[in-house]
Amino acid sequence: MLVIIVVVLMLMPLLGCAQHRDKVLLVFSYHPEYAWQAEETKGVEEVLVNERVQIEKLSMDTKRNTSAEWIEKITEEAVRKIDEYKPDVVIVFDDNACELVAKKYVGKRLPFVFTGMNGEPEDYGFPAENITGVIERHHIVATIDLLRRLVPDVKELAIITDNSPTSQGFITDLEKTTLPVPISEVYATNDFSDWKAKVEELQLKVDAIGLFQYHTIKEGSGEQSLPPEEVLAWTLQNSALPDFAFFDFTIRDGALCGVTVSGYEQGKAAGEIAVKILKGEKAEDIPIQCPQKGTVIINATRAKNLGIQIPADVLRDAEVER
Repeated sequence: MLVIIVVVLMLMPLLGCAQHRDKVLLVFSYHPEYAWQAEETKGVEEVLVNERVQIEKLSMDTKRNTSAEWIEKITEEAVRKIDEYKPDVVIVFDDNACELVAKKYVGKRLPFVFTGMNGEPEDYGFPAENITGVIERHHIVATIDLLRRLVPDVKELAIITDNSPTSQGFITDLEKTTLPVPISEVYATNDFSDWKAKVEELQLKVDAIGLFQYHTIKEGSGEQSLPPEEVLAWTLQNSALPDFAFFDFTIRDGALCGVTVSGYEQGKAAGEIAVKILKGEKAEDIPIQCPQKGTVIINATRAKNLGIQIPADVLRDAEVER
């Protein structure tokens, strides 16, 4: 009997180690139904599924709900979740979660990994001794070059987008980029009437329209953002211009073409950094990353409707949505 007790006592620390699972909290800026968030989730979970970790998620839903009251409420909920769950590492997805949550923890002990960041890391106080991550940079020049392969005579472009933190980060990046074709106007609005008027105005002013984000567009004084599919559908139905985009879901939903960033790659890269931290590396020793992989996508139906013939060499290199 004494021997059994001794053996059990010796095994208890090992059993405790076997049962221990690191906790990872995923804090998303948006909502699970948003295609970008779904891809980010797929990427991070593909990495973490191979590790002994316990995962919990919080979606802040700040595209559909943009009021100050909601932002305050959901931010408090995120902080409370961190306090109660006591994660070993937090991964924050996209700029709103960086601004509203991760920024509060700069210099503290809890490690954070950010991903999907359109802004500049220093705007949030990153990197910090406990914070590193992944920035999102769009393939602007490559997308315009792709457009020119489909429509060689384009000479002047415009871009229209919603007026969100994501869009503001993109506009800042755009201003630093040397472009192969001039962009005469970048128009940002959250009002659907203004959006419609601008799309109609641009028909006679430019040769093509770039569509960035349209997820915080509202009708009149409404508090809830319109379904983005509705905004995009109206735009495509009321524009006869070639359009280019920077997210795969915009092209899959009907826009002509783009070299798109990957939410999956953003999530995967963040997961890999989180695993390094859980295995003992310090956040401050892990450089900020920027995945370079882009996906060439063309919507064949939109090309046909616009009377655009897709060259064979472009088809060979592209993912074609029909």
